[in-house]
Amino acid sequence: MNFIIQKHVAKYPNSCLKKATPETWFFEIDHVDYFDEALDEIFEVVQECKENVSRERMHNFILKPNLGNKGADLKIFHTIDQLRSVFDVTHEEKSVNIDENLLQLDDVDESIFHLREWVIQRYISNPLLINDRKFHIRAYVLAVSKIKVYLYKDMLALFALHPYRSDDINDTLAHLTNTCLQIHDESFKESDQVKLFWELMYHNSVIDEQDLISIFEQIKNILGECFKAVVSEVTQFMPLENAFELFGFDFLVDANKDVYLLEANSFPDFKQTGNRLSHVISHLFENTIKLAVIPFFKKLQDPSINQNQPSDETDSKFCLVFEN
Repeated sequence: MNFIIQKHVAKYPNSCLKKATPETWFFEIDHVDYFDEALDEIFEVVQECKENVSRERMHNFILKPNLGNKGADLKIFHTIDQLRSVFDVTHEEKSVNIDENLLQLDDVDESIFHLREWVIQRYISNPLLINDRKFHIRAYVLAVSKIKVYLYKDMLALFALHPYRSDDINDTLAHLTNTCLQIHDESFKESDQVKLFWELMYHNSVIDEQDLISIFEQIKNILGECFKAVVSEVTQFMPLENAFELFGFDFLVDANKDVYLLEANSFPDFKQTGNRLSHVISHLFENTIKLAVIPFFKKLQDPSINQNQPSDETDSKFCLVFEN
């Protein structure tokens, strides 16, 4: 999606996506032996990492696999040596002993080293903090037929486990807010780490109802522009009539209360909601059936019914953000 957004912003320089998406680079590496050659494609990142040597406050970047999920293999770095260390393994690490048979790491499919496509993104260093914790917003998005796109109003706020410290990138539980990275820590408490977005104004003094409304409107606009960008890319995204799909979009809010799109997930992990807020997912599925499934069968029974205008849409927790 990042490539499509870059094309869209080049075509529509006034698009909200220009400001709402952190600067992003694609990093493709076939093997650690070709690491230096791969750096040629991210020369801006290399230059900023060199300049970090003389900076009082580092410019950080985040590395993530292009096809990863659940926060797997996310790394924060501000030097090229830190980036290199992700791929550069020692001789001892290059082997795995299984049933007394020595296998080369290249033969072990579970390692990260079979991943070739990565994304490097400028790290947003001034996140909005609530109770000294960083958080991101998980929004569920429904795309129906060819194509109407809805945002589910009951969004989640997923909090980091540790207090935020910009000068310590090694404490991943202070920087990464994915619930699946926290659940095995003994200090994890679901009610503290997973909250409803609209409840945030009750937990702190830094954000109020008007702030939440503003953030929500920004998210709606960003999503509308995202689908405006992808709908014309028929080789990358092809909505089908009589079909629907649920996505999980992740957003970050900075200290100025501006919203950034972090990523879009085509197979969202609904378990991040946890047990306390499991009703959110139940209602999400119920509303999806009302909005995307029932109208299809009504249309079969009576072809004169306009399937694109379901009668119960106004009662849904979904709000329309894009229509083609």
